[in-house]
Amino acid sequence: MATFEELINVAAITVHDKTSSKRMGEILRIMRHYQVTKGMTPQKAVDILEALGPTYVKIGQLASNRTDLLPASYCQAFEKLQDNATPLPYDTVLECISSAYGRPWDEVFVTISEKPLGAASIAQVHKATLLDGTTVAVKVRRPGIKEQMMEDIMLMKHMLAILELHSSDQTILRSLDNMVKELDRTTANEVDFRVELSNLERFRGVLADQEGVTCPRPYPRLSCESVLVMEYVVGPTIDDVAALKAQGDDVLILANRVAQSYVSQVLDYGFFHADPHAGNLIIRDKEIVWIDLGMVGTLTDGDRRLVQDMFRAVAFNNGYLLKEAVVGLSTSYGEVDHGALLAKMDQLLKSYGTAEVKDINIGVVFGEVVEILRTQNLVMKPSVSMLVRGFMTLEGLIMHLAPTISVADVVNKHVLHEEFQPKNLEAKAVAVMAQTVNSLESLSKIPTQVADTLDMLDKGQLTLKGNIDIPDKMLATIYAMAGRLSLAIISVGLFLGSSILCTTDMEPRFLEVPILGVLGYIGAFVLGVYVIWRVIVTRHVMENNEKLK
Repeated sequence: MATFEELINVAAITVHDKTSSKRMGEILRIMRHYQVTKGMTPQKAVDILEALGPTYVKIGQLASNRTDLLPASYCQAFEKLQDNATPLPYDTVLECISSAYGRPWDEVFVTISEKPLGAASIAQVHKATLLDGTTVAVKVRRPGIKEQMMEDIMLMKHMLAILELHSSDQTILRSLDNMVKELDRTTANEVDFRVELSNLERFRGVLADQEGVTCPRPYPRLSCESVLVMEYVVGPTIDDVAALKAQGDDVLILANRVAQSYVSQVLDYGFFHADPHAGNLIIRDKEIVWIDLGMVGTLTDGDRRLVQDMFRAVAFNNGYLLKEAVVGLSTSYGEVDHGALLAKMDQLLKSYGTAEVKDINIGVVFGEVVEILRTQNLVMKPSVSMLVRGFMTLEGLIMHLAPTISVADVVNKHVLHEEFQPKNLEAKAVAVMAQTVNSLESLSKIPTQVADTLDMLDKGQLTLKGNIDIPDKMLATIYAMAGRLSLAIISVGLFLGSSILCTTDMEPRFLEVPILGVLGYIGAFVLGVYVIWRVIVTRHVMENNEKLK
């Protein structure tokens, strides 16, 4: 039965949902067009998502690594979803720019190319020239796209809230709810170009110490919510091997640099590109340029250290450290059996213990960890799920460019290198000293604590509490023994009571014996025979290793 809180949740969403009925009609028309009732295939699912629009394309991209929810064939098909769209008319682009600035576009730019450099469902990018002659790239948001995506997400929230009233499978519902929340957050960031502007500024700082790696320089004074102006970057993408070789680039060096850059973003800064596919990596004068910072991943300092611990646990085959790290990176939705979880983490590490690091696929390992967590009512945080997708995308790219390079090996070397850095060794030394001091201080208190405990026990002031988990079969056996013992006691009681009655003059009598005493003897005899029979049967069953009924 639905809880009051769930009913209130549905009511609140319904009040704020003003457009679902119209959008639902559009969705149903698309479903009928693709004849959904006649069956579904991975390719048909991809076509439907593309027809439904950008929000659903994003859903497919998010779901591409959710093997816990979808068959592997669908996940593989969703990996191919491309965020492409028909370009906006040139006049519409100019109107959007003028509207965003509140003045004619030609007061900011000398020229804006008519043909876009790229067109996606949310925005498209044009080459332009500033009044001072600088060549830039202008990213323009499609009109009405923000409202459309918000409508779609509101509809999803509405449907999910209603589903919660009727579904008993809370695990899947939590996974879907997390996916919708992540979609809501990432969509809000992608449609507001001020977020991408901030990401560009921060990302340039992260990449400042990485030789041969950068990202476009933004122009804050010319950027706003729906228009983003940034440095114009020209060059082949990193997967255009022929073009790279033609201009003298070493693909192996570039692939290794990309892997090093991504691992550093995650482990050193906790601020990483969320979609490291080939189209977002341009090679300009032997320099790698990360583009499209609309969607980035962010780890808190605590989560970043836990991710480091997770990789460190794999590097040093430490099951306990791995268990503690993944629990810290997850949200609990129920009881967690830490002993069982530790055993599964140990088993996972043992399965990779004999493998070469270069043969380990981080995406596969993450997937196995996610499956283990699901058995213990744990779901990884959205930021970690984004990290998983990022590593899976990166590994696919590196495998295509340079199969001899292992992302897992890059991570392992980075972890080992950082482990023995002077700053980390100093921090470890300080931590060990602090723990030693705390241990000595605790040790010095033990005699006093023991004396106080014994004194409280002597005075009856000490109370012990605990929970004992007894297996169901053992409980059943105990109950059966207690029942038979009770019957035996009743039988003895009836016999003794009847014997006492027989010494009295109680009426009525049968053969000079009170009838009530006779009935008591009969009851005691029947119960005694039953108890003896059950004991014999039980002994026979145990001796013959049969199932006790």
